[in-house]
Amino acid sequence: MRSLLLISLLALPAFAAAPAAQQYHLHLEASPAAPFPFLAKFGTIDLHVYRGGVRAETIWLNAFSRTNSDSMTVLNPFGRMYFDMPIASIASMLAKLGGTRERVSISVPVSAPMRGKVNGLDATRYRLVYGPEAWIDLWTIDSIPPNVQLRRIVDELVSAISPSTAAAARKIPGTPVYVELNFSHYKKLPLLRMKELTRNNKGEEDALKVGSFYMKAPFADAIFK
Repeated sequence: MRSLLLISLLALPAFAAAPAAQQYHLHLEASPAAPFPFLAKFGTIDLHVYRGGVRAETIWLNAFSRTNSDSMTVLNPFGRMYFDMPIASIASMLAKLGGTRERVSISVPVSAPMRGKVNGLDATRYRLVYGPEAWIDLWTIDSIPPNVQLRRIVDELVSAISPSTAAAARKIPGTPVYVELNFSHYKKLPLLRMKELTRNNKGEEDALKVGSFYMKAPFADAIFK
């Protein structure tokens, strides 16, 4: 069951479909520690989504990936080190953290959409159904452009764990701005929420590059120490 929840959480930012060629900065906050203890070391995850790429910031590691790149750059701000990891290696990296011990192959139906608002924005709710009393509510907006790199990264991960869940997720349009978990042990638990949406790309250049005084790590495991 936890694998199902992990799939859903990590799949959330992958849903995107909107008008192209406009700049934006979508700031999301993910809180995965409660249902996913093996991710507690990251704390709250700030996700910054730009047209040119995506950046994740945690209390332990940061990472970014530019649009159309085959890799993501992982940074350890305490050790001032970084390394470039192929996107295709994301699933194996999570396996080391304990999150991909089993493959999930059940079908995950999605309920009919429902219109509403999130933070004053027009939004649509989709419900991923895992059982009679188990579902995840996913609210999306379609007022910003798709993020190709985010979709690519997350699809790589979700497909490695559950092809059927990935297939269901690909059918959901829009960009997620609020996600709520409703399972037996987690009632109305927010997994993802929108902090801010601005119609410019201020901060994008710095977010998608290695900072000053960083050294390339001699081997990937050095980053995780």
